[in-house]
Amino acid sequence: MSATAKGQPNGLATLDSTGKVPATQLAGRSAVAPLTATATLDFASISAGAIGTHTVTVTGAAAGDKVALGPPAAIEAGLIWCAYVSAANTVTIRLLNTTGGAVDPASASWKVAVFTT
Repeated sequence: MSATAKGQPNGLATLDSTGKVPATQLAGRSAVAPLTATATLDFASISAGAIGTHTVTVTGAAAGDKVALGPPAAIEAGLIWCAYVSAANTVTIRLLNTTGGAVDPASASWKVAVFTT
């Protein structure tokens, strides 16, 4: 591949001194930092097969934006989590209890990152 392909779609990319691809090489994509929030959530006991929900305020979040979660390190076994932007500035986190009994998640810190579209 020639050096002229640098920064072109399917071309070469180089890293800057911080180990990131410079925005000028992102082929039409801007490097925008995600919107972030951290919240301590205390879900109520979740019955077998049920879903518990909590919301977190993330200023600037809009419906359709992508969400990534940083769950607590010690999350209870049998819980599956997901999140989405449910309203302007609001991310809803859902926990599904896949066990055969009730699970009462401990109060813990959750990290949320929203990537605007």
